[in-house]
Amino acid sequence: MNDPVGVEIEATAQWLEQRGAGGAANVLRRVARQRDRARDRKDDALARASRYRLAWRSARRRAERHAGRAAELSRQRGKPDYLLSGPAKASAPPVQDIARDNAMMRVDLARFQNLVERAGWMPDAEPRRLWRWRSGWWELAYRKRNPKDGYHDSGWYLWGPVEGCFGEWTAALKADATIEADRLITKHLAAQAEAEQ
Repeated sequence: MNDPVGVEIEATAQWLEQRGAGGAANVLRRVARQRDRARDRKDDALARASRYRLAWRSARRRAERHAGRAAELSRQRGKPDYLLSGPAKASAPPVQDIARDNAMMRVDLARFQNLVERAGWMPDAEPRRLWRWRSGWWELAYRKRNPKDGYHDSGWYLWGPVEGCFGEWTAALKADATIEADRLITKHLAAQAEAEQ
């Protein structure tokens, strides 16, 4: 029989009940269920993070393949016998295939950008550095106070692709910094869209 809280825990709970400690047995089962729920939530979060990494790797591989094909075509186009010889012409992929591949690359890139934007702030390999995609890459990194380098306070600073957002202090704590950085990114993107109109 497959017990939801585990064989060892159920056996211990039954042992406690036999000795008149029913309350302790209930607490043990409840804690075991809470532990299992927490483990399931953690596994789901890891699966989501893995899905984003796999999407990134897949898009990168397709981009590398596409770049290789484009480089080969440009090398063939530079040769004068490319247009005259039959074998070279036959081995070149049709224009429709290239256009289809370009369209698929644009679709894959848009999907990837959508996934990354929904992922929120992603940690970098370096400690105390986060990345976020919102119409370009934004970096949130922790810097210690150093007025010579322009860091007047210790805390999290925001850099982004938008003009006027370079090394902007957000907050001292990471949780507050991510909230403030999202607000600043929205403000900068809105200002940029307004300036373009």
